[in-house]
Amino acid sequence: MGPVVVAERRRAPAGLPLPRVVASTAHELGEGRLEPGIPNGRPQKLLQIDISGAPPNLLGRLLVGSYITGQDQVIITARHGLTPTQRREIHRAVERIFGMSVVGETPAYVEVQSFIDPGKYELPRLIHRVVQLLKGEIQACRAALAEKEGAPLPSLAAAEEEVDRLYLLMVRQLLLSSDNPRIARNIDVENHHYQLGDRLVAKVLEVTGDLVHGIGRELEGNLAGIRRMPRPLLREIARRVERLEALLVRSMDAFGHLSIVEANATLNILTALLPNDASFGQAICRRVRERKVAVAAQRIVYNIDMALEMLIIVNEVTINRSVEPEPLERSATRVSVSEARLPRASRASHTAIAILGHSPRPSLESEA
Repeated sequence: MGPVVVAERRRAPAGLPLPRVVASTAHELGEGRLEPGIPNGRPQKLLQIDISGAPPNLLGRLLVGSYITGQDQVIITARHGLTPTQRREIHRAVERIFGMSVVGETPAYVEVQSFIDPGKYELPRLIHRVVQLLKGEIQACRAALAEKEGAPLPSLAAAEEEVDRLYLLMVRQLLLSSDNPRIARNIDVENHHYQLGDRLVAKVLEVTGDLVHGIGRELEGNLAGIRRMPRPLLREIARRVERLEALLVRSMDAFGHLSIVEANATLNILTALLPNDASFGQAICRRVRERKVAVAAQRIVYNIDMALEMLIIVNEVTINRSVEPEPLERSATRVSVSEARLPRASRASHTAIAILGHSPRPSLESEA
C-alpha cells in the first residue's frame, strides 16, 4: 500500500493539469442555488490531497477534517487517477457536509469547495436548531410508544443527518474563531475560554443525536413487539423517554443562562437516577419472552442512560464556566451560589432564549 500524502498545494505537479485557485466564495440563495461573493477578510485556503493507496474511509474523514479546519478549496488526486470507488466516497462525504460541494471533476482530479462563511451563524442559533431537532426526534419516539394502533414511527434519519451537518459547522466555526477575532465576534464566542467548552457541548449534542436515533431505529424495527410488552414495562420506557426530553431542555436552559444553581440541581437529579437504572434492564430480561423484543428494549434503555450521561457533561461545563475569567470579571471575582444566574455579556443574553426556541430572530432554516 502506497503512502497517503496530504499537503497544502504550492505548485501543480509536473504533467498534471489542476484547476486554478478559486478567489471567491458564494452565498446560499436556497434550493441549492449559490451566489458568487468575495471573501470577507479571510484569504482562501487551498489543500491538495494525494490519495494514492489510501485505505477505505480515510478519504471521507480527511474531507471532514479539511472542512472543520477551514480549507476552502480541496483538490483530490491519485497517482494513477481516481477510481470509481474513491469518487463515490468523495460524493458521499460531501453530501453530509453543510456548505461543501463538488465543483469540478475530471479523470485527473476532483475539486471540492466550501462556500459557507465560517462567521455566518451565531453559535447559540446553531445550538438552538440542534436542540429543536433532538426534541423532535424524542417526541416522535414518545408518540410511537403512546400509540396502541396507528401510523408507523416516521424515519428519524433525516433529522440525524441534519444534526451531524450542524455539528460539523459548529466545530468549523469554533476552530476558525480561535484564530480570527472577526469570526469569534460574528458567532458570539469572543472569549477563547468559552470555545473549548462550546466544542465539548457541541460534541455532546452530536452524540446525543446518535443515541436518540438509535432509540428510533429500535422502535422502527420492533414497534409491534414493544407495544405487546407488559404494560408496566412499556409505560416505564415511555416515562424514561419523556424524562430524557425534560432533562435535555433543563440542561440546555441552564447552559444558556449560565445558571449554576439550575445546573447543579439537574446534576443532582442525574446522579441520583443513573445508579438505579441497571435493575430495569434485568426486569426486561425476566418479563419479556420474545428475545428480539427484549434486546431492542434493553438497547433503548441503554441509549437513554447514555444520553443522560451526556447531559451530565453539559451541566458540568455550565458550572465550570462560572469560574472562568470572563464571568468572574463581570461579577468582581465573586460567585454567589444563592444567585440563580450569573451576569453575561449583552450579546450573549440571547443565548438561552435562542436555545429553547423563543427567539424573535430569524431561524437558521430561513437563511439556509
